[in-house]
Order: sequence, then structure tokens, then C-alpha cells
Amino acid sequence: QRQMCIRDSANMSHELRTPLNSILILSQQLAENAPATLNPKQVEFSRNINSSGSDLLHLINDILDLSKIESGTVTVEVEEIPFAELHGNIDRNFRHVAEAKNLPFNVHFAEGLPKVMDSDPKRLQQILKNLLSNAVKFTAHGKVEVRVDLATQGWSADHPVLSKAPQVIAFAVED
Repeated sequence: QRQMCIRDSANMSHELRTPLNSILILSQQLAENAPATLNPKQVEFSRNINSSGSDLLHLINDILDLSKIESGTVTVEVEEIPFAELHGNIDRNFRHVAEAKNLPFNVHFAEGLPKVMDSDPKRLQQILKNLLSNAVKFTAHGKVEVRVDLATQGWSADHPVLSKAPQVIAFAVED
């Protein structure tokens, strides 16, 4: 039953992604307006179509990931993630979104962090993207802040994986 569910989700995902990819490519080409035949409003509409299609593609990917999690078939691919690179990615991907809403955006990585951490970069990016997107989306006034530090609470020392880690890292998103 689980394999059938995953296979059905994968087939459904493929069926949705194929036409969506065409929409994304064509809307991007329209938005570029290379022959300069569209008026500014039409270019804006093309960008909106592309942006909405992109959001839909991310939603489809998230649904497929949820199906994998529910069926117990999700795989974690652990790699070394340099904190300097992670800091840059967070700043680059979310500063402009916060600034578009006139929200101050602060990214603070504590001094005592090691140079790298071991984690699944794809899953970590998904989590951070979800938290930060929601923080920006649902904050009208104030600020959005990301803090990364060594964890001192909120986790169990007898956790089968965390108990073997030399240090545990805490990520906090505040809005």
C-alpha cells in the first residue's frame, strides 16, 4: 500500500510538472519581451503567471515530500554545510522579500559556531524557506530575524542521532 501511494504521488507529480514546466518556460519568454511587442502591463502579467507557476511547482514538490515522509520513504542526504555559505544563502534569498514589505531583516550567526555543520542541505533549505516565507508574509510591522547558535535547550540528549553529535545547532526565526 505504501509503495502504491508513493508511486501514485510520483505519477501525479510528473503529470502536474510536465505542463507546468511548459507554462513556466513560455511565461518567462513572454516576460523577457525580446521582440519588444508587449506593453508594460502584459509583461507584468507574464511575470505574475511565471511567479504563480513557480509557487505551484514548489507546492507540488512539497506535497511529494510530505507523501514520502508519511510513507517512511524519505531519504536524508547528510553533507557538510559551511555556515558562511548558509548565511549568504539566507541573506540573498530573503532580504529582498523582507525589504519589499519595508521590514528590517536581520541574520545573526553566533560567534561560537563551528565552520560547518552536518545536515541535509535540501531539507534545511526547505525548513528555513517555509519559516522565513511565513514570517515575511504574516508580518505587517516590525522585523524578521534569523538567529543561529549552539542549542542549549529544546532537544533531548538521549535522542539517537543528536546524542552522538558533538554540538547541536539551534535555528530561530522571529517576526
